[in-house]
Amino acid sequence: MPKLKNTLLSTIPAKDIARLARRGEELLTKKYDKSSVLYDSVLRFPDKDFRSNDFLQRVYDMLVAFKMNSRGARLSEPADFKRTLKKHADMIQSFAKFKLEKIKESDSGLTDSICFLFDNLELVQTKSPLVTFSKTMHFLLPDLFMPIDRRYTLRFFYESTPANQKACFLQVFEQYRQFAHQHSEALKALVNPKSRWNRSIPKVIDNVIIGYVSNKME
Repeated sequence: MPKLKNTLLSTIPAKDIARLARRGEELLTKKYDKSSVLYDSVLRFPDKDFRSNDFLQRVYDMLVAFKMNSRGARLSEPADFKRTLKKHADMIQSFAKFKLEKIKESDSGLTDSICFLFDNLELVQTKSPLVTFSKTMHFLLPDLFMPIDRRYTLRFFYESTPANQKACFLQVFEQYRQFAHQHSEALKALVNPKSRWNRSIPKVIDNVIIGYVSNKME
């Protein structure tokens, strides 16, 4: 596994969770105010069928709103993006029963399935799927998967982006899982369906990281 610069449990004390989550949400709202409306529409989509063109188009639009189509991880064409998700819809749907804070470390079947999807979902036109994969899975299954970005997530955990992106995803996922398990009640208390971004435990943890890293950057 790649070498970690920080771990969540050793770096973020319980007393700082709420403050950092709110700061992270404030920063996101300033930067992506209009995108929060689209994010809400993805989370509240009435028919979350992973074969639905309308739903998958909404997810694609969300990725574009986060500028995923103008960076190194160039998105696949919309038709190809939908096709690959439909092809693996049954496996993705099987994850719907999981919540991050309730997963056991020993759940090797879930890990194997994540690895399979990481290798087989054709979401980008490049060989750098990490960020797009994480964000796509978060939009599809927000209670299980966390979004990863380079500015905050990878800066928090690593000195530089690891070459093995699949190992990186699994390592960050495990960091989130441990933190969610340890602080589940504090995190649940911050989840609010009326907030702009603190809408699930994985996203609250993501906002904690955004809040923490932004403080260090100032």
